[in-house]
Parts: sequence; C-alpha cells; structure tokens
Amino acid sequence: MSYKKNRFTLYLKIWIIHIIVYYLVFGLILQSLEQWYREWPVNWEFIGKILLSPLNGIFGWFDGFPMYFLLPVIMFLIIETFQKLNTFYSYIISVFLSYILIKYLIYYSRGFPFNIILRSNQKEESLEISLLYAILPAIFISSISVYLFLKKHFSQSKVS
Repeated sequence: MSYKKNRFTLYLKIWIIHIIVYYLVFGLILQSLEQWYREWPVNWEFIGKILLSPLNGIFGWFDGFPMYFLLPVIMFLIIETFQKLNTFYSYIISVFLSYILIKYLIYYSRGFPFNIILRSNQKEESLEISLLYAILPAIFISSISVYLFLKKHFSQSKVS
C-alpha cells in the first residue's frame, strides 16, 4: 500500500474513533444531566439516546451546526500538511480549537449562551450548566482513545 493511502486510512480511523467516543461521552453527560434534573428513572430510552449520540453529533444536533465534526477534521488536515507536527498533537490542537474556541465564538456571535439549559415540569427554576462540563470530559476521553489507537498503530508499524 502506498504511503498516502496508509495516511488516509490512519486519519479516517482517528476521526471515526473521535466521533464515536466524543459524541458518546457528550451524549452520556447531557442525557445523564437531563435524567437527573428531571428525576426520571434510567430506562431503555435513555440508553438508546446515548447510543444514538454519534448520529446526533454527525447531524449537528449537539453542536447547533450540521456536520460540525468536519471543522476539526479540516483543521487537522491543514495542521498535518503545513506544520508537520506529530499526528496526535495535530489532532489535539484541531479538536481544542474547534470544540472550545471556535464553538464558543460561534455561540457568542449568535447571541446564544454557552450553556446547557435544562427544564423540568416538577421544578420552578431551570438548571443552567456551561457546555464546558460536557465538552472537556468528552475531549479528554476521546483524546485518550485516539492516543491509545495511535500508540498501538505506531508500535505495530515499527514491528512490520
């Protein structure tokens, strides 16, 4: 296999891992907060919503922008092409810039609060939580997953 095809396959795997893990964790946090605040029991619908979280992420329902996951991918490819950093560092930089800085600027420019607002029929007040409480753990866990994949990938490629 050619070098370019190997790199493309590697990049594709990195972003598939990221999308699945990031949005599963993000969805788990959001659904758990909602279930807790509304005092609903954990049920199959709760589990189904979490399992469908990667699809919600792909369609942009979590980010408020369709196909938002393409932004970090494009940033990653630009960094990989021009900066020649370690693949993992390129990944981390693109994810942090796009999910924290750029996302915040998008919310700010639209006049939306950078918060999750939960409402319940049983309670008089809404619960407002910063999106960072969901974004940061999701980035952290997806980054660990990508790092473990890359570590495994590069250790296997050195043996071959």
